[in-house]
Formats: sequence, C-alpha cells, structure tokens
Amino acid sequence: MRRHTIPRSRTRGLTLLELLVGLSLGLFVAAGAATLLSQFLGENRRLLLQMRLEQQTQALAELVLRDFRRAGAWRQADDGIARDGAAAPTNPYAALQGAAPEAAVDTLRFSYADGPVPEDTAPGTEPSAQAGFRLREGIVDARLGSRWQPLTDPALMTVTTFELRLRQRVLDLERHCARPRPLGQCPDDDTCPPRLLQRHAALQLEAQAAREPAIRHALQGEAALRNDVVEGVCPQ
Repeated sequence: MRRHTIPRSRTRGLTLLELLVGLSLGLFVAAGAATLLSQFLGENRRLLLQMRLEQQTQALAELVLRDFRRAGAWRQADDGIARDGAAAPTNPYAALQGAAPEAAVDTLRFSYADGPVPEDTAPGTEPSAQAGFRLREGIVDARLGSRWQPLTDPALMTVTTFELRLRQRVLDLERHCARPRPLGQCPDDDTCPPRLLQRHAALQLEAQAAREPAIRHALQGEAALRNDVVEGVCPQ
C-alpha cells in the first residue's frame, strides 16, 4: 500500500526574517496612523482655541464700544439750550478723562447720568455713574463706581493691545448766531467760533491664547458717542 507524503515545502511556516519584515511593516503603518491622529487632534485643538479667542475678543470689543456709547448721557439735556441770550449750561458728563483727540491711550474713564431724575433737580446733580476701561498686565478691567473689575480671564487669553482713540468731527455753529463776529477775529480766551463736536471712540484690540501664544486675533471697532458737545458762545 502506497503512502502519500506531503511535500516538505507545503508544511513550512514563516521564517524569522519574514516575521520581522511583517512586524516592521505593521509598526510602520501604526506609527503613520498615530502621527496622523496626533496631527488631527492637535489641529482640532488649535482650531477650538482660535474660535474661543475670536469669540472672546469680539464679545469684549462689543461690550467696550456699547458702554462708550453712553458716555456723556445727560437726562436733563434740555437744560443745555441757551435761552434769552444767556450762555447755556455745559454737559457735566461730557468729559472723557485721559482722552485727547487722535491720541491712543489704554485707560479711559467717563461718566453718565443714571437712574430716574427727581423733580426740581439742579442741572448736573442727578444720579450718575462712573465707568471706564483700562489695560493692566494683559487684563482688561472695567470701572464700576470707584472700583476696577477684570473683564478678561488671564487663564484663557492675554490682551497684548488695547488702544482707545478719540476722534472728533467739528461743525461750525457761528453762522447760527444772531451777530456773527467778523472773520478772523476771536478772543484768545474763548473757543471761537461756537462749534459742535461729534465724537467717536475707536478701539484697536489684539489678544493671544494663554496656553498657545502663537494663536492670536486682532480686530478694530468704532462707536459714535450719542451725546455731542457744544463749545464756545455766540458773540454778544
């Protein structure tokens, strides 16, 4: 009876060299996949940080500009109208402390009338609020009354640039006076001629992520102050 023998070549397994080559290829593929996953997770993290930084800077800019629109609000503004040739009372809340036209500053304070006005209240004595903003060691503070409170969290973002700039448009009012002064004649101690100041607050803001300084965002904004200022008087 004949015995069927299986050829030795069919029963042979993997050699050590083939096993090492297979393991090397597997490790190479796994390393590539791990690298791609790490890059994907890192890019996703940077994208989330960028989105959060943009949202925070946008919210900060909107808050600052919205508050500046209230600067100089005067509930008794009708008292500032000149009557019977007398000089009109000036707006007691018109001043912007620390601001100069076209000068960039990082601290600016202002005030505005706040709350209901009692009857028979003298001009400039109604309830008022003190406000303002400043940059301090990468943190933007808001002034609430007599205290400063932080608006930004240093653990999330660092503000590198916070510049406020006052811009003014000057409108001549002397042509509305009953007796305009001759052209070129103006007292040295007076604002000549009477003029209206339309004011704007321009903001330049730049910040970076606290944990990733390379992630940065910058924006600019401008808000018109709703309360114009009148300077000077008509010649008598």
